Amino acid sequence: MSAVESTQQRPQITSDPAQSMSQSNGFPPSFLAQRQSSSSASPVVDGWDSGLSSAGSSASSCGESLDAASLPPLGPFERSISTCTAEDHFSPIMSRPRTSFADLPSLAPASMGSPIQPSPLRRSPVSFMEYTKSPGRQILLSHYANTLSPLLIFKEEPENPFTKLLLPMAGYSTVVMYAILALSAAHMEHRGAENEEKSLDLHSKAIQGLSQLIADSSRDNRDEVLAVIMLLVYFEVVRGGSSNILNGHLRGALSIMKSRRSANSPAGLFLEKAFRYFDVICALSFGRAPLSGSVAPAASNTVIALQDVSALSAVDNLFGFVTDLWPVVHRLGTLVEAKQQLGMERQRSPERGASAQTEFETTVATLELALYQWIPKLPGSLLPTEIPADDNRLQAILNNAEAYRQSCLVYLFRTVQGYPRGSSKVQAHMKQALQACLRVIVFAGPLSALLWPLFVASCEAFEENDKRTARTVFTHLEQRQGMQNIALAWKVAEDVWQRRELDQELDWRVVTDERGGSIVFG
Repeated sequence: MSAVESTQQRPQITSDPAQSMSQSNGFPPSFLAQRQSSSSASPVVDGWDSGLSSAGSSASSCGESLDAASLPPLGPFERSISTCTAEDHFSPIMSRPRTSFADLPSLAPASMGSPIQPSPLRRSPVSFMEYTKSPGRQILLSHYANTLSPLLIFKEEPENPFTKLLLPMAGYSTVVMYAILALSAAHMEHRGAENEEKSLDLHSKAIQGLSQLIADSSRDNRDEVLAVIMLLVYFEVVRGGSSNILNGHLRGALSIMKSRRSANSPAGLFLEKAFRYFDVICALSFGRAPLSGSVAPAASNTVIALQDVSALSAVDNLFGFVTDLWPVVHRLGTLVEAKQQLGMERQRSPERGASAQTEFETTVATLELALYQWIPKLPGSLLPTEIPADDNRLQAILNNAEAYRQSCLVYLFRTVQGYPRGSSKVQAHMKQALQACLRVIVFAGPLSALLWPLFVASCEAFEENDKRTARTVFTHLEQRQGMQNIALAWKVAEDVWQRRELDQELDWRVVTDERGGSIVFG
């Protein structure tokens, strides 16, 4: 044990799952050790595990090729990725030699244009004849099931909810069918493919059908309505839609969730969880508080057999490893609006303004400590994986979670507390966030939720090496996912950098407004 570790022990909390994991070699000792070495003994806040990642390192030099030498020792995953022995990894998972960077898939842009892996349920267009006799629509359904759906989640095992739960609705609901076809057509159009039917025409039919579904109170169609709205939300994400339309969809969905009784069906539970995810993401995108009062995403309805417990079983298909971080992200999304209300409160009543200021500062301090303490939680008992690709995917998802943590800190210091861009706090967490995003690419993992942490960190990039790292990740993210919101975010980040070179210190939202659009980071 190092001198730092011996004098700065983490609080001993026997109920802490992360602690029990480290004792059973279920969590990377390097992850815990590095978080411990830079943490100070502090009480646990709201049940969050303690531990503080080290901040502050030099930027990476991200060139044309990515290898171990190109990644400096930033962030808590560095040792476990490049320099540790087998005993320093997820011991049960990685008891064999790790895959080297040379063994990873090529990161040349030409190799990144396809989805991560073909869907295990890949079906040819002919097999969609049960849904429609139109060859063009069969192609759209095939694209949705085999290409687009795998891009929206972290894992397809044991099932992809977009195909397992939503696609069958198209068999009996014309409106769901139109929504799926519109989403698929929009994604293909952004990638340069032509379809017999245009996405906007299909979208118009879906909107008309949705209005009729909502007006029909004679039958229980809650899941059907929510499915259509969710598909329309993704349609706006793929096409880079407006904030007004997205907010309207979310308000409508939350209203349906409150007013219509839930049957706790698998589709209903999944859709509620997805809407709570988008509610927070839109709050962070548009600078407003989340519309929903609940901060916790719905529990997963996936039943995992005891003999099948593995690290990937702990991955939520929408949230990855950040499910238990989401309450903090939710509260973080409330702070920009709360800060604006605080200013108005000071003007109305200095006394009440002072009280509100104290409450605001307490909330900020609580969230800051929670972010420093948070580590992803894995099951305490894990089975080894026999597939190297699964180990790489696990490393990628862990780095995705770390990117969220680091970018939340950037957002807290820069956007909420108003630290200058050159502040050591902002720059240190920005660098670690970008390095975590880069490692997601290196390990060829799922990219379904990487845009927000990448964009938040990129906008604060100061040195050219950091900008180069951001461009590398943006390149692969846009080519892999093929969605307009990614391209828009990249253009805004580049515009922010150019403005700052001209000594125009503008918030990215100002730049976005000047461009006449909005970005949703889903």
